Amino acid sequence: MTGSGRPLAGWTVSLDLWGTLITHGDRKAADAWRITEFGRVLHAYGHRPAPEQLSEIVGRTRAEAAHQQRTAGAQPGVEAQVGAVLDELGIDRDAPDLLKLLLAVHTHAVLRACPQPIPGAREALDAIKAAGGRLVLTSNTLATPSDVHRLLLSDLGLLDQFDNLLFSGDLGVAKPRPEVFATVAERAVMPPGRVVHVGDDLLTDVDGALGAGCRAIHYNPGREASRPHVPDFADFADFAELPDLLVSSCSAALAELTSRSASHD
Repeated sequence: MTGSGRPLAGWTVSLDLWGTLITHGDRKAADAWRITEFGRVLHAYGHRPAPEQLSEIVGRTRAEAAHQQRTAGAQPGVEAQVGAVLDELGIDRDAPDLLKLLLAVHTHAVLRACPQPIPGAREALDAIKAAGGRLVLTSNTLATPSDVHRLLLSDLGLLDQFDNLLFSGDLGVAKPRPEVFATVAERAVMPPGRVVHVGDDLLTDVDGALGAGCRAIHYNPGREASRPHVPDFADFADFAELPDLLVSSCSAALAELTSRSASHD
C-alpha cells in the first residue's frame, strides 16, 4: 500500500462473502450431497421419493427463495424452505425429529462444496486493517445460517479478521435492503457516507450500498462493463488492487466533503 500512517482510520470497510471473499466451491457436489442425505433421512421415515423428483423440488424451492431475497431483500427462513419441500412431497413435517434432521443436512451442505478464499483476499484484509480501516463482513444467507458461516470462516482463517459480522439470517432482511447497510453504519457508530461496501453483485452490493447512502466498490474480476444508469463507483479485478483503491477513494471522498463544506462557509 502506498503512503504512510493510517489513511483508512475513521472508515468502515464492509465486504460481501460469497463470490467476493470466498469462492462458491463445487456447488454440484454440495447439491448432490444434500439430495442423497435428504433421501436417506426420508427413507428412514418410510418415504421414498425418486431422486429426480426430490432434486427438482429442492432446487426449485431454493431458487424461489433466492429470487425473493435478491429482488426484494426478503429473508427466507431455513425451516420454511425445508417445510416447503416436505409439503410438496405430501410428507407430514411434524413427524418426530424429521424436520430437525433435514435441517442439519440442509444447513451444512455448503461445507461439501469446499469453498476457498479468493486469491489475495487475506493479504488485502491485513493491509486494510493496518491502514486503520474497520472491517465488517456483510453477507446474505440462504440455506446456511450464521453459526455454520462462522465455522466455515474459522476453518478458512478469516473469522478473526473482522470487527463485526452481519448475516441476513440474523437481521431478518437481506441485501439490497437499505436496513442492512444502515445496520453496518449504526454498529460502527459512523454515518453511512463513511461506510464503503465491497462486493461482486451490482444489484445487492453496489445498488444496495449506494441506495443506503454508503459508498461502493465493485469486485469485477471479469472487467465487465458498468451499467450507464449507475452512479460512478470504483471497481477492481485483483485483490492486490483493493487497499490502494480504498485509500484513493476515501481520500477523494473526504476532499469532496471538505470542498462542499468550505463552499457553504
